[in-house]
Amino acid sequence: MQKCWLWVALLGFTGSSSAQTADELVAKNIAARGGAAKLHAINTMTMTATISYGPQASSPLTVHAMRPDKIREDFIIDGKPSMRAYDGKIGWQEEPGQGAEELTGGALENIRDEGENAIEGPLLDYAAKGNRVDYLGKETIDGKPCFKLRTTLKGGTTIVQYLDAKSMLEIHEEIDRDVNGKRILIVEDVGDYRDVDGVKLAHSFISGPKEDPRRTKLTIEKYTLNATVDPQLFAKPVPVGQ
Repeated sequence: MQKCWLWVALLGFTGSSSAQTADELVAKNIAARGGAAKLHAINTMTMTATISYGPQASSPLTVHAMRPDKIREDFIIDGKPSMRAYDGKIGWQEEPGQGAEELTGGALENIRDEGENAIEGPLLDYAAKGNRVDYLGKETIDGKPCFKLRTTLKGGTTIVQYLDAKSMLEIHEEIDRDVNGKRILIVEDVGDYRDVDGVKLAHSFISGPKEDPRRTKLTIEKYTLNATVDPQLFAKPVPVGQ
């Protein structure tokens, strides 16, 4: 019986120590990015970017995000406009030749996660958001010692982030995503951090499925913070005549 209680006590102690370590790392990451106050002060974010699928294929991309969880992504497919959005309740998309369709299943989960974390990421106020963060130890990425954090979002998606031990900024992540009904591990290299209104924001994201050597590169040309954004931008269009 004494051994049983000792094991429970040690388990609780280990859990508390791990949580404290995770919280310390989260705090250092937030400070490196500009601090909680400056991140909280961002109410809207607009990104203009280019997605490169290969040496000859690319698409312009514009992303609008608004607190607490709205997001809209406009891009080009075969020369025609397409979009995905989440208005805080409904996720929808509109592709060439098709009207607006509501998203369900994994597609809805993905766009909802993007909306909830688009402005400051999953670490800021993670507990209040219903997320959990665990410290997984150290690992080296591209020759750089990193601290490894796993964030489990409230919907179940897991994101493993690698924080550069020197800058405390994220340089790599692995995301467990639902893609067409299958769980896929997406790996992403993050970099080219620049100061935008006192906040450090990455301008380069190179990502793709872990089992696929092909990669997509997202290059951010400009961030605009706290510009006026019409909430109707995120709402699913009402068909003509309704």
